[in-house]
Amino acid sequence: MASWAVVGEQVVWISPMAMGFTVVCDRCADSGQSLPSVQGTLPLDRARGTITCPRGHEIRVERDGR
Repeated sequence: MASWAVVGEQVVWISPMAMGFTVVCDRCADSGQSLPSVQGTLPLDRARGTITCPRGHEIRVERDGR
């Protein structure tokens, strides 16, 4: 039996014209942490990026291209 587990990747989608955003870290929210939100920026010339919440959870940010 493995002593580790694969955790699903967190992905958030932001508006095509958004540069600044606030998102909820699902892992923090699921564990009952207070203030599970994370603020970040993504330059308009980038379609994707990553941010890390204060507790070290990585969140992938995708720009909605619709």
